[in-house]
Amino acid sequence: MCEHSQKIARELGYKAMQFNFVASSNEGAARLWNKLGFATVGRLLKAFYHPSKGYVDALVMYKWLET
Repeated sequence: MCEHSQKIARELGYKAMQFNFVASSNEGAARLWNKLGFATVGRLLKAFYHPSKGYVDALVMYKWLET
């Protein structure tokens, strides 16, 4: 889905993509976004309430689409 959305974004002329909210407790998702070329460009302190970990940070992920 992420690769498809990047393809469509490029076709529509977008230069970059940003995901505003990836829970830092979701390490698998953060690794996947990094693997797909996204970088963490911001951190929202204690922005997400995890049921067992309490408040955790949210990551802002960004990728420049032009190569």
